[in-house]
Amino acid sequence: MNTKQQNQVTMYAAVLRFFEEAGAPLVAIKRIAAGRETLAGLVDRIGVASEAQEHTTTGVTRDREVVKAEAAQKAEILRLLVVALTTDAALRGELKTPLSRMLKAKDAELLRYLKKVDDAVDTIEKTELTDAGYDPQVRQTLQTDLAELLATQGAARQIETGTKVATETLPLLLEQATTVLETQLDPFVKAQQLARPELVAQYEVARRIVRTAARRGTEYRGATVPGRPVLVYDRREAGVVAPMLGNRSGKGLTLRYYTAAAATDLPGKEQGLAVKNRAEVHLPDYSKLGPEDAPYLLVVQEQLDGEGRWVVR
Repeated sequence: MNTKQQNQVTMYAAVLRFFEEAGAPLVAIKRIAAGRETLAGLVDRIGVASEAQEHTTTGVTRDREVVKAEAAQKAEILRLLVVALTTDAALRGELKTPLSRMLKAKDAELLRYLKKVDDAVDTIEKTELTDAGYDPQVRQTLQTDLAELLATQGAARQIETGTKVATETLPLLLEQATTVLETQLDPFVKAQQLARPELVAQYEVARRIVRTAARRGTEYRGATVPGRPVLVYDRREAGVVAPMLGNRSGKGLTLRYYTAAAATDLPGKEQGLAVKNRAEVHLPDYSKLGPEDAPYLLVVQEQLDGEGRWVVR
């Protein structure tokens, strides 16, 4: 996994952690809950593909069995849809066997059946599929699994093709995860702007991809307004042990960095560290910023004048 891909995965993890913690009230909304679950499943599969790049042959073989089971699960959903909707009696006969029974068949037979189910979806009108509750993501996942299974046949090729397929599969999985964010989470979370503005703001912070440069490491940037706390990052996700706190604001604007138990907390009296404009402060740890176990790093602008700019590396 390259740096850009790792940055994406870090962002996905931050979004999932947000829904587990501060964003839990949003998960009560069914569409958001469904999107979160789909994203979590893709992140798990991204982890498996990433590990497969370094796996031994035994590991890849074990992963292959997991992929077969997952592919069969998705194919069974599609098989039932096709059998229920098709007017082709011959096709119903060809797809009469449940995938649970096909898992016991030889690899070649299973793969042929998975492909037959996948192809059969195209024989049904899109409007009929939509009316029946068809989820295109199910088929996309099946096709990804099927491509991986087709490329990893044969014990002698397990380690070589396992790594190759993992490398080729990762971009597709990352693209699917980003699509879930853009279509199944972003619009429904942002629709809560009036009802839950503080949660929408926290979601947007988690949703931000932090660029990691080889020379300077991870860097976070953003803007402040007077008196309103801004979440820099969740320390548990960022992995920044010794932060550099910077102030890129205009003349006379001071920013106060601090840690807190909640992502919306203001600092206590004299808590944290004030950084004047155009200054940088390098810290060996977070002890000067607040409680040692506080998970969130925040920044607040102290002067009631214009917009501030912060940077943390």
